[in-house]
Amino acid sequence: MPSPPPKQGVPTAPRPPVKAQKPPHELEPIIAFYIFAAANIIAAIFAPIQDCDEVFNYWEPTHYLNHGYGLQTWEYSPEYAIRSWTYTGIHSLVIKLGMMPLRFFGFARSKTAEFYFLRTFLAIVCASCQSRLYSVVARTFNPRVALFFIFVMVFSPGMYHAAPAYLPSSFAMYTAMLGFSAFMDWSGGIRTAQGLMWFGIGTLLGWPFAGALVLPFVAEELFLVSLTGQGIECVTRLADGFVRSLVVLVLQMALETFFYKTITCVPWNIVMYNVFSGGSRGPDIYGVEPWHFYVRNLALNFNIWFFLALGALPLILIQHLLLQKSVSKQTLLRSVVFVSPFYLWLGIFTLQPHKEERFMYPVYPALALNAAIALHILLANLGSTDPSRLVSKIPPQVKLAIVSVPLLLAFDVGVLRTIGTLTAYSAPLKVYTPLHQAGVSKPGDNVCLGKEWYRFPSSYLLPDRVRPKFIKSEFSGLLPGEFNEANAGGFGLFPGTWLIPSGMNDENIEDPGKYTSIEHCEFLVDSSLPGVAPTALEPDYIADTEHWEPLKCEPFLDVSRTHLLSRLLWVPDLPFVPERFRRKWGQYCLLQRKVSDKSTLDSINNVIAMHVRTKQRKTMETCLSHWHITCPVLWSDRRYSPPSFVSTYASWDSLHKRLKLVTRSARFEYSTMSALSARTREHAEQLVNVVQHKCHTAHTAWQDGNIRPKLIFYAGLALVTSVWLAITLLLRLRTRKRQLTTSPSTPKFEKGSPFKIADRQLGVWTPSPFRRPTATPYPSWSLNSNKPLPYRPFRYGPKYNITMGLRTMHWNDWIELDNEYLKYHSLKASRIAKRGEKCCRTAPEAWDAAVELLEEFCAYLPERYPTLFRRLEGEREGVRNLATGELFDIEERLTIEKEDPMQICARLVQDDLAIMIERPDGQYYLLAGAILLAGFWRVEDKFGMSLSDIHTSGDVPQYKEKLEKGMLNMFKRLQPEKPVLRNNYFIQVDDNLAWSESLGSEDYEGITWASAGRVEGVGRVWFRSERQSLRRLPKSGGIVFTIRTYFHPITEICKEPYVPGRLASAIRSWGPDVSHYKGKTQYADVILKYLDEMHEKQVEAGLDLEKEDEVRAYPY
Repeated sequence: MPSPPPKQGVPTAPRPPVKAQKPPHELEPIIAFYIFAAANIIAAIFAPIQDCDEVFNYWEPTHYLNHGYGLQTWEYSPEYAIRSWTYTGIHSLVIKLGMMPLRFFGFARSKTAEFYFLRTFLAIVCASCQSRLYSVVARTFNPRVALFFIFVMVFSPGMYHAAPAYLPSSFAMYTAMLGFSAFMDWSGGIRTAQGLMWFGIGTLLGWPFAGALVLPFVAEELFLVSLTGQGIECVTRLADGFVRSLVVLVLQMALETFFYKTITCVPWNIVMYNVFSGGSRGPDIYGVEPWHFYVRNLALNFNIWFFLALGALPLILIQHLLLQKSVSKQTLLRSVVFVSPFYLWLGIFTLQPHKEERFMYPVYPALALNAAIALHILLANLGSTDPSRLVSKIPPQVKLAIVSVPLLLAFDVGVLRTIGTLTAYSAPLKVYTPLHQAGVSKPGDNVCLGKEWYRFPSSYLLPDRVRPKFIKSEFSGLLPGEFNEANAGGFGLFPGTWLIPSGMNDENIEDPGKYTSIEHCEFLVDSSLPGVAPTALEPDYIADTEHWEPLKCEPFLDVSRTHLLSRLLWVPDLPFVPERFRRKWGQYCLLQRKVSDKSTLDSINNVIAMHVRTKQRKTMETCLSHWHITCPVLWSDRRYSPPSFVSTYASWDSLHKRLKLVTRSARFEYSTMSALSARTREHAEQLVNVVQHKCHTAHTAWQDGNIRPKLIFYAGLALVTSVWLAITLLLRLRTRKRQLTTSPSTPKFEKGSPFKIADRQLGVWTPSPFRRPTATPYPSWSLNSNKPLPYRPFRYGPKYNITMGLRTMHWNDWIELDNEYLKYHSLKASRIAKRGEKCCRTAPEAWDAAVELLEEFCAYLPERYPTLFRRLEGEREGVRNLATGELFDIEERLTIEKEDPMQICARLVQDDLAIMIERPDGQYYLLAGAILLAGFWRVEDKFGMSLSDIHTSGDVPQYKEKLEKGMLNMFKRLQPEKPVLRNNYFIQVDDNLAWSESLGSEDYEGITWASAGRVEGVGRVWFRSERQSLRRLPKSGGIVFTIRTYFHPITEICKEPYVPGRLASAIRSWGPDVSHYKGKTQYADVILKYLDEMHEKQVEAGLDLEKEDEVRAYPY
């Protein structure tokens, strides 16, 4: 038996909907994101960099932008300009902004942290794009297809290279996923423009050739037009996407021009070099591969999934044309379109002679999608129970084996290859850590790279101002140079981006100037692989123990001696594994040049200079005062004089330990100092002993004395806390004082607002316990003497800002009454009598809110204006108007006289009133109103409309662009205890407060400013100012607008100081849309001339324009 309908006007909570049962294969998108993010972050932390192009073309230029130096390839020379500074600059900015909070709290100060931060950031961006595509696949295809998509993406080794890679091809992969999602998702409309935009961004900022992936979707769009005939809609969508991409191109070219200092279109330069160059130029000079290169590569990185991806299109055709003939042509078309980008991309790049693994990155998601679709089709048909099909006769156990074995094999192979890659080739990311230890390296040191130049992981892994250098190896191509570091002479920002470097060419011709002598190398990176024989240019530096000593060595796979299976997969080094299948290892080492003679003393000098605190200067000078006694031979050398040692000092412990190490090394080295006399060696030994003894004494005094580190720490913490508390209290006092003496502040409803309320069911309001604070009586208020407040809510130009202009409201100021009250009251009563429901109306669902508003007025008005209103005594609810003698008994008026509650409210105040009610769709609707003095609009036109429709139907300027989102958020977040105010103004060309008769009769249709005609004289121009308050009623949840209109002749307000000049400037600042909305053409010529004249008169009379802010503040 159905339940009875609820009473009209009473908001009731609907019955909780039955939660839809999720398909067993579906994961929430957020769970998918966590899975993708976990896999990608693991890759970001552990995966080695696969391609030296990533380092030299992207990490190094980014290092230059962030740190002022780095390695430069010929592609960044302004002569060629085939690399984008926009792309690099965006990542540079990500590092700069992302590291700020970490450094502020004292974490991650090294450049290595910047390196891993960006890789992690890219991993998370990739996970976000993967999650977006996953959710669209789940809705468009099938949740099981989406689950297979996750499986392929997470357990394929190829994604561990591509996801965190700082490469345009990876960036194109991200945008391709967003583009695929837009084209696939037709829920809510066709998103062609959005899809084109994403592919456009990937093409322009990433890799120009990624634009080929959009072709199947554009072809689908054109094919559908031929079927539906909706050519205009198609052209509009395509043009929209094209224009969005064009805007990106313009912005990119502007930035490239800034960096290169010449008009540059990098995408075009890339296409020109890679497609239209030839001979000794072009990509082929870097190597060519056979046609099956990508087949082998994708089979390694995706194993069984690659072959399933190849079979997706044939399986779709078989499924739709042979097995499932009832499918629609549109479904077949869309399925073919979705799987075709993979074939198109693979075909294009297979035909290119020059091939690289990273060229496939943009199509990895398409490969995963194809494989998921193919697997879904196979499983659906394998699980068929149709007795007419042969597959139904296969036992379930056999079917399970057929499915499980290949899937488990694919999982195992993918994981084993991923682990094998991470463990075999990660040494280049690990060996540089000793350089960051105190005293090991110093600014100006060189880390040299010979045959291992292409595995260098970037300057981000080196300490600050420690430079990478190249020494000659068997490689005979063009190596990177260094960015110009000119920082004087008017070169401006980033001179290295536009100054032409020497020795660059686009033919890969070796430049000897890129090499440095090994004599200038303090450190060297080299590998020693037993299966690779040394050569004259690539000797085994690790074995050269006479000149080099290892700082750190890591195992590195010796490919030449390792079995093919062990190269492809991770094979554990366990006893039962045959020897021939075990992985064979070499060494990958960071070497340091051995130090001798006087350089040992340099080391002592540098250590002490880096670790001495200024506050311990005297103690250290005492320690070193023996220098001129114990080592007079070196006293004349300023490098060894005591003042040169005294700098800032971090820790006596670290100095003490370091001195032990250095002096032990010094004793060893001094035994071989044949160049020094015996007396000099004796003085040097004495120096070491004295320094060690004195500094040990100082160290002991530090530990045993009154200086206790923990005590100092806690005392400092207490001091900081006290200062913080004092500042907080001071700010609170100042804020309190400011609230009492200044106008209210503007609440930020649009973003992160403190006004946000707890989540609730849309259209249902739970009564709030809030009660309005009791109003204090208006000081000395009189019906005869209190003049209208002089609201002049206009600002100086030249810019007119379109905003909501909200500010907080003090509860005392909710309703403003003045000596024009009786005039307004009489006019309202007349209009109620004449127009009735055309001006006052309440919908049943807003009835409770209107009654609540009436009750609020009956409580507030006697409190605020006790000389005008008196609350009824006894059990009756209502007020008596002492000026008119009217009695407003709420119960009697509503039940006996059947008067509309909004109409009663209108008789009490000078304001127009409106109540917005939220419906279950989350929109707010005008469902109660008493609009009697609006001048330009009628409640009968807007009644029942949503908030957005009210504004769009009234052609409010830029509502959609600038106001709608913030206004809707404000309505949702507005709390009963946080009322707000705003002001507005218009110019009217007649003196009728209630309705501007210049527009025509109030009952005419199609009222516009054009019907007003041009005003003849300034005497007919009136200034109309509105003061609007908004508050949420605590019981019903309705939002109440009060609209108080102030109406004055323009000639009257222009007598006020500063008003004519400011109003003239404001009117001139209106844009075309605002001018049209406010009817400027009807009065501009007359009023602007008058305002200018009045302003000149005020200035001539001695008006001081500099003091305006002292005598007025917005909105007065």
